[in-house]
Amino acid sequence: ESFSATDIYRLVRGKVDRINTVILTNEESEILNTKIVNMIHGCLEKPDMGITMPFPICNDLFRGIKTKTMMAVGMLSNAGKSRYMFKLIAYITLVLKEKVMVLLNEMTPEEMRFCLLTTVINNKEFQKLHGLEFNKKEKEIALGLYKDSKGDFIYREKDEWGDFTESVEDYTQRLCRDSEEYNNVIKVAQWIEDETQGIIFAKDVKAAYDDKSLEFEIRKASLTQGIKYFFYDTLKSDMDGIGEWASFKATATKLSELTDPLDIFIYGSIQLSDDANYIPPDELTSSQIANAKQIKHVLHTLTLFKEIDKKDYKKYVYISSNSDWGKPIPHELDENKRYYVAVIDKNRFGEKKKLLFEVDLNYNSWYEIGEIYRR
Repeated sequence: ESFSATDIYRLVRGKVDRINTVILTNEESEILNTKIVNMIHGCLEKPDMGITMPFPICNDLFRGIKTKTMMAVGMLSNAGKSRYMFKLIAYITLVLKEKVMVLLNEMTPEEMRFCLLTTVINNKEFQKLHGLEFNKKEKEIALGLYKDSKGDFIYREKDEWGDFTESVEDYTQRLCRDSEEYNNVIKVAQWIEDETQGIIFAKDVKAAYDDKSLEFEIRKASLTQGIKYFFYDTLKSDMDGIGEWASFKATATKLSELTDPLDIFIYGSIQLSDDANYIPPDELTSSQIANAKQIKHVLHTLTLFKEIDKKDYKKYVYISSNSDWGKPIPHELDENKRYYVAVIDKNRFGEKKKLLFEVDLNYNSWYEIGEIYRR
């Protein structure tokens, strides 16, 4: 009677694993040169594609977001790993209506809510759905700053000593009356709540992100909630002291191995090493992954992002991904915009290309605009 639900699950799970091990040792090898015609006809009925990504070229190269695969994306510290991840999460849940589980060991669920709201406000894919076209910085939402029709911020009233003289209720009513921006943010927030009831699940795993704990959370969510799309931010090594790089690779291997039997997709965001600061964005490789470049071998896809320094804009051109007709024409980079190069370093499903993304982290907007080339 003193057992918790988790205790019972672990007890039963341990016994089932031992039974499974015995069964696996008796499995016969499969004859590979059979069922090939059936496989071809099966692809006619159901093409081997995953759900759609919001980035056209990536979607084509990776064949969508496929279950039974693990995808990893690497960036430098504070470059927007979590923000890029939430563009994917928002698209999968709000556009495609698929359930998602987010495992967090750096940011808090509250920070993730800010990121989700900012993403949905500012990206075109979601503006088409909620019907409101405006932009709002995450920092302003977090600080409670909203503008009136003249573009001036509406502040809560204070006395000469800086103490508030206006109640929160009165201030809120004034914002409702005088700020269209505030009302629009509230409408988008309410739309997200209405659209994502029981779709986005989050688990803070800071206290325990060893391999067994991660596997337990993933299996539990897959079994009890029917979740097939998992996001882990940020991929770190097991807390066991078996060696930094070896442990990191062991964790990635364990997660990758879970995708097939559970028929799930796992995404892991990865920290690049400080050495990547000195590497041109289009020359990044898995050697710049902090802790363990060897994890590339267990992944299905790996993409490495880095910002282009403005002084280097003249070194590059890009071919637009949405040219409607005629021969593709090289485009110059706009000095007023911020760009990231995305190097596809591993892709088990096709080509590896170097792509250009237009990025604004203040609004968490990410748009894939084409393939990038050196002059």
